[in-house]
Amino acid sequence: MRRLFEGAWTDGELDVVDAVVADTFVFTRGGEVQTGGAELYKDLVRTTREMFPDMEFRVDDVVVGEDGDAVTVRWTMTGTHEGEYNGVEPTGQTIEMDGLELNTFEDGRLVETCTYPHWVGFLEDVGVFPLTDSRNR
Repeated sequence: MRRLFEGAWTDGELDVVDAVVADTFVFTRGGEVQTGGAELYKDLVRTTREMFPDMEFRVDDVVVGEDGDAVTVRWTMTGTHEGEYNGVEPTGQTIEMDGLELNTFEDGRLVETCTYPHWVGFLEDVGVFPLTDSRNR
């Protein structure tokens, strides 16, 4: 997981995806399930990096299940909002979004990710949803 966060997401090195993600990879976010294997994962990285070209991911916590095939990651992403994102036009704002991910591995390869990003924090950072900081930092 650290290789994916540091190599693919932060540095944009998509060859890391080929080494770690299975061709059967499935991605779930917000109840939407997508299939497409390693190519889907690469598309997710590319699309997100277009919206936040200077993004960096920090892995805050990792919990590995007893069998080693279940990996939960709590992460924080920072970056400048320079591309349309979920209907929100670019604002040029620096954002910080945290999230939680449930990952499943088989034979050492990532086969499934269910991600739960903190959308309210993002919307607060770009001024779309002005609230008191919901992250309680």
